[in-house]
This record gives sequence, C-alpha cells and structure tokens, in this order.
Amino acid sequence: MVRGYDYLVIGAGILGLTTAYYIKKLNPSADVCIVDMLADAGQGNTARSVGGFRRGIFTSYVNRVLVETSIDYYMDVEKSGEYSFGMRFIGYLILLTESRLREIGSYVESFVKQGKVKLLGKEELEKRLGMKTGFSGDEEAEMLEMEDIKYGMFAPECGQMDVEKLIAYYKNLCIDSGIEIIFNKRVDRLVLSPKTPLGIPDEPRVWQSKKISGVETDGEVITAENLVVAAGVWTPELLDPLGVDCLVKPKKRQLAVVRTSTSELRDLLTRGGLNNENTLPMIFFPKGLYLVPRREESCFWIGLTDDIGRRFGIDMEPEERFYYDHAHPMLAKYFREFANARPENMWAGCYAMNMLDGNPVIFRFLNCTVVTGASGSGAMKADAIGRIAASTTLGKRTAILYNMIPFDVSLLDIQNRRVDKEYLIL
Repeated sequence: MVRGYDYLVIGAGILGLTTAYYIKKLNPSADVCIVDMLADAGQGNTARSVGGFRRGIFTSYVNRVLVETSIDYYMDVEKSGEYSFGMRFIGYLILLTESRLREIGSYVESFVKQGKVKLLGKEELEKRLGMKTGFSGDEEAEMLEMEDIKYGMFAPECGQMDVEKLIAYYKNLCIDSGIEIIFNKRVDRLVLSPKTPLGIPDEPRVWQSKKISGVETDGEVITAENLVVAAGVWTPELLDPLGVDCLVKPKKRQLAVVRTSTSELRDLLTRGGLNNENTLPMIFFPKGLYLVPRREESCFWIGLTDDIGRRFGIDMEPEERFYYDHAHPMLAKYFREFANARPENMWAGCYAMNMLDGNPVIFRFLNCTVVTGASGSGAMKADAIGRIAASTTLGKRTAILYNMIPFDVSLLDIQNRRVDKEYLIL
C-alpha cells in the first residue's frame, strides 16, 4: 500500500510536533502527516527530559533568542488560561570554580551586567544551602579532583516545566488542525528516487537529479512531496546511508531518583529561600554533576554529564553502578545529607549532540528538511525551532518567531551557518 502526502514528518517528539504544526499553520490546505515508531507522541528522548528551562544564560545569541521566544510563548499560553505547562521558576544555580571562571568568565560578567544572574559568594552558599564549598585537606575530595567553589551563579528566570504537558499541547494542536499522526511505524529508510524516472536499472544514477520520494516502513512505502526528518538521535541512521551529514551524534545521559526518605533530605528540598516556590533551585556542580529538586514528588533527580570516555551511540539502559561510582561520591561531599542516599529508580536517554557549536541544526537538502541537534535543550526551544523548521520547509528565508521577531533561517543551516559557540551545555 502506498500513501501520499504533501508533507511527511518523521518523528513525533517535541521538534517533530512543533514543525508539523507550524507547516500546517503556514499552509492550511496542505496534507500533513507525522509518522513515529513508538506508541504515542514524545515517547522517545523527549519523555526522558529533565524539563528544565533557562532564560538569558546561553553563550550563543541564537540559543538565547530561541529559548526566550519559546518561553515567552509558553508563559503567555499559561497566562491566557488556554493550557498549563506546569512552569515553576525555581532558578538555576551554577557553581563556578576558579578554572571554570577562566573559561567562561567574560560570559558570566556579561550575564551579571544584563541582570540575568546574581553571584553568590561561598559564604552565602554555605549559609543558605548548608553545602560544602571548600575541600582543602579533604583527602577523599582531593582524590575525586574536586576544586573549591568560588561563586554560585544564580539565574532566577529559569526553572522546570512538565514536558508531558508540552507534548500533549502540541499533539492536540496538530490533531485539531487536521494533521494525521501514525504511531507504531518505524521508518527503515528514506527512499531516494530520480526526479525523472527513465525505467532503467539502478536508478537513480549518479548523473540523475534526485528527490526523496518517501519512506519505507514495515515493507510499506509512504510517499510525500516534501519530508522532514525530526527523528532526534535516530536522525543519523536515516541520513548516513544517503551520505548526508547532520553534524549530530547521540550521547547517553542518565538520571537517578532519590526519595526524601530522611528528615535531612526533606529539609534540603525546601532550603535556600532563593525562589517563591519554597524549594531548592536546580543546581549544576563542576564536572557535570547536577541536582534537580522535585518537591511535588518528594524526591531529587540526580544526573552526571560524562563526555570524554562515553562512546557515541543509542543506549537507553541505565547503569546501576554509574550513580554509586561516579555521581554519589561527589554529591555527598557537597551535601552530607546524601551520604547514605540510595536511588529508588533510574533511567537513561540520549542527547542529540551538535558537537560543533551546540546550537540546533536545521537545513534543507533536496526536498527534505532536517531538524536536530538540540543538544539536550529541545523542549525549551521547541516552539521557535518548529517555526524555523516549518519556514525552511516552505522555502521561506525568514521565520517569524513569537512576538513577531524575525529570524534568518540560514543562520542554522549548514552551508551558511552563522552562530556563536555554546559553552553552557548543561
């Protein structure tokens, strides 16, 4: 059976949903379809997201525009009463060592001047949070190569949202606008065809003009005039056989859940007084360790970014020893409350990492648009990315982001790419 569409979007994660929705909004008469290998929308890596968002504290100007227009849109949707994404402005607290300040000190200074962040000294960190900031003379901490904390960079316009609600919102928008969504259909390959078939063997020949005529899935071919690959970490699997590079590789990330089973941990969850939510902010420690308070669930999510030594590849299985051997020894040094803390649950997912500059990658080849490379911050940029990918697909040079902000779509393509490198990938 062969089905035909004007636009076929591969992937029902948050970037696929927003792209499909804005294609339909810009071209209401178009026949748009989304196909996904899982049973519902957002069940891949979107579902494994921490759900954090941060305004103002990106080193890349493009990333700041994408986040701030998207977050403004989400906030206005909430204020209107149309939908709630469970947005909570608990703040980000990024702990800075002397060596880290040497790397990004100019950006920190800029954030302070713009009023985006406040610097907290080590004494204030110790008093407010009860955390340890100095490790001189601590043999175990020295063995862990832990440096003293010099400052905490607190950004109040950051926080958490419920990614499942974000997915449901855009899924409903897609359905209400008449977009078809096909689940449980894994795309095995993109079908490369000649623009003008000659009926000869081995088409398309090198010298023939080509197009992507559709996708093959479960022995079935779904055809489309235009395609969008928004398959997240699976994007290279579809593009590599065609010799198309998307600059993205999958990198595994893991989370452990620690319940507030002691009075000390329950007290820590609501400590600091840095926000109006009566909860600890999200804390990002040196060496990639981070702590996510989940007051509504009476627990903490604990993660650790490990780049060098972690192979690229799709792997969704959590490693039990990863928490005990790598994350816990450092965390217990900062907060003694975690000394005997054991996780009750763990999960893993993958970032679609753009290792070149840490900005999204949105480009067109033949009649196909590729949207990927969110590098772990896709949900907070999703609305803007969807608008840009849709405009790219429709051949527009400028996308109109929320609040009528124009955006040159060529900034994020590959051939004419013009972006600052992102040094704060958390």
